[in-house]
Amino acid sequence: MARMSTPWPVDRRIPETTWRPPAGTVVISADDHLVEPDLWVERLPAADRDRAPRIHRDELGYHVTIEGASFDQPGFNSLVVEGRPGMGDLEARLVDMDAEAVDASFLFAGRAMGLFTQIDDKDFVVRCYDAYNEWLAELQAQAPERIYGVAVLPTMYRPETTAAYCRKLADLGFVAIQLPSHPRDVRYNASAMEPLWDGIEESGIPVSFHIGASGTQRGAGALGTSVTAALQPFRELWCMLAFSGILERHPGMKVVFTEGGISWVPAALFDADKQYKAYETEVRPKLRELPSFYWFRQCYATFMNDPAGVRLADMIGYEHMLWSVDYPHPEGNLGENVDVMRSIFEHLPESQARAVVGGNAANVWGLDLDAISAARN
Repeated sequence: MARMSTPWPVDRRIPETTWRPPAGTVVISADDHLVEPDLWVERLPAADRDRAPRIHRDELGYHVTIEGASFDQPGFNSLVVEGRPGMGDLEARLVDMDAEAVDASFLFAGRAMGLFTQIDDKDFVVRCYDAYNEWLAELQAQAPERIYGVAVLPTMYRPETTAAYCRKLADLGFVAIQLPSHPRDVRYNASAMEPLWDGIEESGIPVSFHIGASGTQRGAGALGTSVTAALQPFRELWCMLAFSGILERHPGMKVVFTEGGISWVPAALFDADKQYKAYETEVRPKLRELPSFYWFRQCYATFMNDPAGVRLADMIGYEHMLWSVDYPHPEGNLGENVDVMRSIFEHLPESQARAVVGGNAANVWGLDLDAISAARN
């Protein structure tokens, strides 16, 4: 008997259900996505418009061109992933959120993060992200307490400007920012990056790292291999932040690892502590505490549907677990949100489950749960 495949997000139906989280639970998805409109031509300075990134949609999907060069993925109709109306229409998104009991949502960029790798002129990159962040601020203002845009911080190219740029983002109303997880031409642990971390810590805005697409595989099995590998990429990045002393030197900086699941955390913490002790005479810099200390002091991770991770909550620290929909990606929970939430309540004590599906996110980003509930109702 042939196995039934899951419909693509563009065709996925949200089933009716009678189960809802216990009364008083506020549900916050810590990781959802959007597709940017063709915003750069209109918003960039006049001198930049001829080379501005352009996005257009046709029957074959969304297409991105920069200075005339196409950045399409050959042979792939992006509408199967990005064609759901809620990706670009705010009202349609809110309808989907209501259907799956989601009170508030954090929105990560769709195509915009690719500008880091597709544009070599770093000053131009910053201007592109200025335009994107200003557009995103206007979008989140259309549904206050329901959607929270995650602004892009492009200042790793000019670390000394980070504090001022974070103040600008706060003035625009942002409570969340992101950096690329693996920039191609920046070493986050370089001493020149210290003003970046200083500025983020000073701002008090938690910084998120989101998984990126992996395109290293070719041939048979490449798609499944690449996507599965991309969904757990954070062991190396967390270790670098811990072993380099970045987390130790910036105790007020909260770090969120996004869309990489949570089941990686216990083994990474154990192995990092073990290796620190095994190589303690050689590691540089010396840490005042074992690496795992810094996880429990200031780090968090989001997950969509990670049964193994939920069962390891006592080793991760349930306070560090942030549930998300990953709207509307195929690997996310669209159409299954309620069932996934119900499984969390079945496997964790109610107080912990309520924290995981919303309370922890409110604590990390300083959100008002009562205001979110009022906005939903």
